[in-house]
Amino acid sequence: MDEIQNSMKRILYDLLQDTEIQEVIKGIIKKDREQEWEYQQKIEALEKENKVLSHQLEEVQMECERLHKNCQKLEEENTVLKREKKEIQDSREEIFKQLQSKKKEFEPLEEINEIWQGILKLEKSQKSYLKNLCGSWDIKSFIALGKDKNGIKQLRNFIRDEIMNSNRKADNIRILARFFDLCIDVYNSTNIRKEHYKKIDVPIGKEYDSRQYIKTSESIINGVVKEVLLNGYFMQDDTMKPIVLVR
Repeated sequence: MDEIQNSMKRILYDLLQDTEIQEVIKGIIKKDREQEWEYQQKIEALEKENKVLSHQLEEVQMECERLHKNCQKLEEENTVLKREKKEIQDSREEIFKQLQSKKKEFEPLEEINEIWQGILKLEKSQKSYLKNLCGSWDIKSFIALGKDKNGIKQLRNFIRDEIMNSNRKADNIRILARFFDLCIDVYNSTNIRKEHYKKIDVPIGKEYDSRQYIKTSESIINGVVKEVLLNGYFMQDDTMKPIVLVR
């Protein structure tokens, strides 16, 4: 066994003394060193890249934290804005309700003002009659006429006569009719005995009935109701028939 080992050693020694073998061994060593250097360079490059990536990761994490904080802040602001929006909406609704309530309060005044402006444009003879009937030429006296049941009937008879006039002006009749309705409303709201006039419904297109309605002078004998020129009212045994146009 020792002889074999010694023989192998001598053979190996002889091989190492061979120039070609030495060159091959040098080439292997050189290649290994080159590969080692390349690996070292790759390792260093990877370490540098890892440092860059680590730095970028830190920056990304910091940016994520910043964005997260911003998101939280925006969510808080959004919650505040939603609450403020609801408060504003509630406030607007409350203001709208108040305005609607005030509007209802002022609607009668607007109606009265429109009627008064229309009365100022009536013909001279019509204004003269109304002034004598109301006792004075001012809006307060005209409204006060609604408290006088007899005055209302006189007003109604005057308007009836104006309607029967073939030369009547439609705008003037409409104003007088609105004034008559206003006087009825005033009577119903101020009468302490709670006697209230109720409006007589007149279906447009219904066959004319002389027992229920009064027709205008230019209406045909038999026909249907085309228009109501003056509303009618009734209260117990007191009836003021509506005046209609029959065609």
